[in-house]
Amino acid sequence: MKITTVNGNAGKPHVFDKKLAAAELKMIKSDIKIVEITKDHETAAKELILNGFQERFGFIDHSLNPDLNSLTETYSAEGALFLAGLIDNELVCTGAITNEGNGECRLQRMSVKKEFRGQGIAGMMVRKLEDHAKAAGYIKVVLETNIAWDNAVNLYKSCGYKEYKMEDEMIHLSKDI
Repeated sequence: MKITTVNGNAGKPHVFDKKLAAAELKMIKSDIKIVEITKDHETAAKELILNGFQERFGFIDHSLNPDLNSLTETYSAEGALFLAGLIDNELVCTGAITNEGNGECRLQRMSVKKEFRGQGIAGMMVRKLEDHAKAAGYIKVVLETNIAWDNAVNLYKSCGYKEYKMEDEMIHLSKDI
C-alpha cells in the first residue's frame, strides 16, 4: 500500500511504501553493530554528541563535557563502559554507563545521528547497556535528562524507567535491572 506524504523540509510530495520502510528498518536494525568505543571512533562520537547539543540548545559549552576529549580513557574506569553503534563502520549512535556506587550505574551520553532517529536504535542501545550493567553486577540504572527533551523522556519511560525526582529543568529516572 502506497501512501503519499509531504516532506516537511522540502515541501515536495514523497511516495512512501510502508512495507519497504519496514524492510529498511529491519535491515538497519540487523546491520547495526554495538561495540565498545575505540580510538578509531572517538572523534566521530564526540562530534555526534556535540552536534546533538548544538541542535538542541543552539550552543555548546565545552567546559561541561571534558569526558568527550578522551572517551576511551574516561570510560575505561572500573564499572564504566562507552558503546558505539556502527553501520558499515559509520558511527550512528552512542551510549555509556558509569559507576555510581551501591550497585547503581548511570546511563549517559545517549545520542543518535539525526538521520537514524525514530528507528529504534536508541532503544537497542539502552537494552545493550542494561545487559552490560546487569552482567557487571549492577542492580539499578539511574539517569537524568532535560525535561523539555520529550523524545528522550518518552524513550526512557518506554524502556521501563520511572521518574523519581524533578530538579530545575531536569528529570531523574531509574530502573531496577
